[in-house]
Amino acid sequence: MKNKQFSIAVTVILLLSAFAGAGGMQNAFASDPYGDNGIKIVSFSTDKDVYSAKEEMAVFLSVYSPENISDVLIKVSGVKSTKGVYYVSYSSKQNLTTGENNIAFNKTLPSCSSCAGITQGTYVIDASVTYDDEVVTATHSIAITSKPDQTISVNIGVEEAKRLIDSESDDIILLDVRSKEEYDAGHIEGALSVPISELSNKTEEVNTSEKIVVYSANGSNSTIACDIIIKNGSERVYNVFGGLNAWNESGYAVVPTSTPILEVPGFEVALAIAALLAVAYRVRRR
Repeated sequence: MKNKQFSIAVTVILLLSAFAGAGGMQNAFASDPYGDNGIKIVSFSTDKDVYSAKEEMAVFLSVYSPENISDVLIKVSGVKSTKGVYYVSYSSKQNLTTGENNIAFNKTLPSCSSCAGITQGTYVIDASVTYDDEVVTATHSIAITSKPDQTISVNIGVEEAKRLIDSESDDIILLDVRSKEEYDAGHIEGALSVPISELSNKTEEVNTSEKIVVYSANGSNSTIACDIIIKNGSERVYNVFGGLNAWNESGYAVVPTSTPILEVPGFEVALAIAALLAVAYRVRRR
């Protein structure tokens, strides 16, 4: 019995010390942010997100490869007109090297948007990377205006919203315009709570020079919020299409306000538990 209790105590100490010394199990994967499961699209963007007729668009795609791979098919297509024409298109077979591979190209939008069948609004650009039977995809959204120097919001899907959030860029504000009660029950981590009913009086809380990603329950109130923010002077405003409902349906995480952040026990905690086990062992011996 003594040997069994001693073995349990030693095991607990070693496990907790391993967590403390290694920075926790989570950090064990920090050396490889992409994992080793194959090709991944790291980023997909354009030089800006609101365009008008005749403007040149620069498209950027970054693809991660776990090893050197030949004959990878990379395709990009988007800005589909009412006539079925894709005004952004790119297709190329390339050799990828280990790590990140950057692809960039330019496209010029039609000189007459209405003639080309392009109306004002949001347009989707899709990217796909194909190797053997493996296909990875990503979506990027832009807005096209009917007049130059006009600002409108860009509707983005939850996949693109998550990619923006995960980029950890310092110039992104994530704004939740649902009620405070809804926010407290569950929200996207890092989101700022400004209910739609209070937004007009709290626009000073939103930095007009930053990217502002706005979501509501289903996307309707966030559309209204985007208009308020644009009138306040913001030029880079993104409406999460489908809102938190679509976010939940995609299986992405939300956090309640009341949930404390759990911390991995440190070495001091390991020593404290070890001491308690030692005391318990002595008591049992008596």
